[in-house]
Amino acid sequence: MVRLSHERVLLVGDSDRQLYSVLMQALPTAQVRCVPSLFDAIAELTHEQYTTVLAAAEPMERRPEAAVRTLRELSGEGRLLLFGHPTLEPLSQKMLDFGCDDYLVTPVTAGDLLEAMGAPAARIHRGAAAPAALPSAAAAATPGALAQVPLGDIILDALVNSPQEAVDAVLKRVNAALPPTIRLTCAPASAAAPAAAAGSWVVSHQPATGANGCYPMALHLSAPADQDKNAATAFLEDVARHLAQVHLLQERHGKLQHLAITDDLTGLANGRYFRHFLTKIIEKARVMRFPVTLFLFDIDNFKSYNDQYGHGVGDEILKQTAALMRRCVRDHDLVARISGDEFAAVFWEKEGPRQPREPKPLAPGRTPHEPQEILDRFRKLLCSQIFPGLGPGGKGTLTISGGLAVCPWDAQDANGLIEAADKQLMFGAKRSGRNSIHLVGGECLPLNADPPQKDSPH
Repeated sequence: MVRLSHERVLLVGDSDRQLYSVLMQALPTAQVRCVPSLFDAIAELTHEQYTTVLAAAEPMERRPEAAVRTLRELSGEGRLLLFGHPTLEPLSQKMLDFGCDDYLVTPVTAGDLLEAMGAPAARIHRGAAAPAALPSAAAAATPGALAQVPLGDIILDALVNSPQEAVDAVLKRVNAALPPTIRLTCAPASAAAPAAAAGSWVVSHQPATGANGCYPMALHLSAPADQDKNAATAFLEDVARHLAQVHLLQERHGKLQHLAITDDLTGLANGRYFRHFLTKIIEKARVMRFPVTLFLFDIDNFKSYNDQYGHGVGDEILKQTAALMRRCVRDHDLVARISGDEFAAVFWEKEGPRQPREPKPLAPGRTPHEPQEILDRFRKLLCSQIFPGLGPGGKGTLTISGGLAVCPWDAQDANGLIEAADKQLMFGAKRSGRNSIHLVGGECLPLNADPPQKDSPH
């Protein structure tokens, strides 16, 4: 009889995840790997073993015999079950002759699934019941509490809900599923294994040196002395093997996310991330009671640089301008390239929550003192910077125009703040002759002059 608690299921083509929900309801301890297509399933089966392959029938409609025979060969003695709409049932009956074990008509109930998976694996409809699919080495040797850890469910949940910290999420959830007397920890591979407490033991798994896809941290499992140490070792190896894949997917997700939010020319945040960040930081500012200052600026007559010196020089100007602005801001501020030669800087106060009080009101359009100092520093650097592509006269020839707005005084949300700053850029700085920064309220900070001096106390 198949031990359903030890099922390892490859679920193929469950695009709406309905079958996955039923599977988790029927077999909450099953280890489930979901892949979108037949080709992904073939790739997975070349290096992993599963007790059951559960595949959508519809994608196989064009070449059912070749598809089923390939899955049958790769799944070995495991079950091969298909699922699909009732209209595909005649086709699925033919697939039984090609090596499929059973076919489930959707929508599938938990009872239907348990009935199909409870039968002996390998060609149950062909009258040649083969030996039941063997569980993985770790599952076969792992009794008690370790066997009850739904590792597949935990891993899938971590990848879906915590893709940036999936490894940590897996470790936390595994420990949450274990009794308090059994603990799974990780540490640098070079660190010594933790000492076992009285009446307990510790087993460890060190990543293979130079192995591709290994999890770079050592895993340690501590448990009472009455637990089966061999079973714990097998369980730890199984966890480490899965964590290696989770670690690779986490790194891949991080790289893709970086590409998705970064401007590839300047290395700054792109327009998409700028809007997301501005929205979130204003929400935080509303709770923690600090101002958010938005500075929008572009390079004056930038098209003329492209026309006169070429787009290569134009790109270098954009990169140097971005680098200068990033040098001026604080680490927690954001600089972004929105599009073309248009940039944005978001200034905010990295402080703890302030005590509710009645602050001294600022005049409309007046910015906090620190952003003004930052923009003045930017102005000085821009005027002293040498732009080699512009020839011998390339020092100090570049000017910008900008608009400045502050939340909550000039606007209360991201869209309003962008609109307020953009109006000052377009209808203030540009119409006044460029080379200046305009604040909401009409004040102008010329960029070709020294910063205004504070009024004398006398």
